[in-house]
Amino acid sequence: MSTALRVLRDLALLVARLGLGGILILHGWLRWQGPGQGVQKQIDYLSQFGTPYPQYAAWGAIVLELLGGIFLVVGALTPVVAIAVLVEQILIIAYTNWYKGPDLVAGDGTYAGGYEYNVALALLALLLAVFGAGRISVDGLFRRRNPDVTEDDDVQP
Repeated sequence: MSTALRVLRDLALLVARLGLGGILILHGWLRWQGPGQGVQKQIDYLSQFGTPYPQYAAWGAIVLELLGGIFLVVGALTPVVAIAVLVEQILIIAYTNWYKGPDLVAGDGTYAGGYEYNVALALLALLLAVFGAGRISVDGLFRRRNPDVTEDDDVQP
């Protein structure tokens, strides 16, 4: 891979990490301390859908979103956090949004509560799980490099 493409990929992964990390931190904070929200409201919300162990699910989501968001912003343990976010989004869709359909907004402009936003977050997490944090990250600082093999050596027959 050329140097220019590597730089572009690293910048794109940085922007993706900052975006997803920022969204997670915002959502985690709102679920924990948000105006008119809080942990008990989150537990009540999950309980109405029959989510198993709603108190653990609420606290798990809050901790994942706050700490995982911080980890994504700095680029630490990115694949692990990204897989956890992917699983979280799948569970959110399965327990709270599936029956509403895919549309987040109805045709008349009202909120429909569909799962398209969760799919977008899950796909962004999948991208980070597959490609990692990039070189502009804490993960990039501790990555082992093999001097004999370039990053994307393609064997030509």
